[in-house]
Amino acid sequence: MKTETEKVYEETSKLLEKALSLFNQKKFVQAKPIFQKLRSAPIPEFKGKADTYLEIMEKMDIKEKKFETNRERIYEIVRSINEKEPDRALEIAKSLKVKDASIDYLKALAFTMLDRKEEAVQSLKEAISKEKRYYFLAKKEPDLFPLWDSGLLEDIQ
Repeated sequence: MKTETEKVYEETSKLLEKALSLFNQKKFVQAKPIFQKLRSAPIPEFKGKADTYLEIMEKMDIKEKKFETNRERIYEIVRSINEKEPDRALEIAKSLKVKDASIDYLKALAFTMLDRKEEAVQSLKEAISKEKRYYFLAKKEPDLFPLWDSGLLEDIQ
């Protein structure tokens, strides 16, 4: 049976592993709050490591990027999908106030990655209704094959 101290040490170790993994993947924005949480760890070595990594990130001037134009936001949606971060892609898409077929198409990709097929189908149908070319793109897009295989797209052409 583990003591309370051992449990705290184990939990804190896992948190540090997660923060280091994100840092090594250059996901600084996600790593920063974990390192900040580790600053209050009851074990000094964890606090020291957290301080070191936070200082590194501060010197790198890592900040969460604020996207100024819709074009930059759409590019960031594409990047998020390519980096297998569909939740982030959908979050950015939700922040856009414009109605654009490309955004609907990208949302279909993100929803498919999350296995949310009904929402993916709806987004894809919206994209196709706005611009027919998305039908042809979707037919050739491997990430959308699960939608075609599901039979949920039989009514569109």
